[in-house]
Amino acid sequence: MRLQALARADEGFLLGMAYSTQRGFGERTAMNHPMQGSADDIIKLAMVRVHSRLAREGLAAQLIMQVHDELIVECPEEEAPRVEALLQQEMQGVAELSVPLLAEAHTGRNWLAAKG
Repeated sequence: MRLQALARADEGFLLGMAYSTQRGFGERTAMNHPMQGSADDIIKLAMVRVHSRLAREGLAAQLIMQVHDELIVECPEEEAPRVEALLQQEMQGVAELSVPLLAEAHTGRNWLAAKG
């Protein structure tokens, strides 16, 4: 139901635009979509790999959330250095690209502290 309401709102938005604006919007969306889809596929693969490896290595750490291109893991403090290295390895090695896929891992008592 909510998706239908959003679709109708989007149609109204597009109908209110001039044709050239609609066309430009469509072109930008078409160009951006494959890139966003690829990034989404990469983070999903990383989630699966991180989850599997945490279990395989018998860690208490739990993958609790994904936010855009970030994976949030909760773990005991003594596991933090090991989990940090694991995250970085799995996220950087998830795909073979023509450019390096870099990942950083940070720790903190909460998400804000880890981002800071």
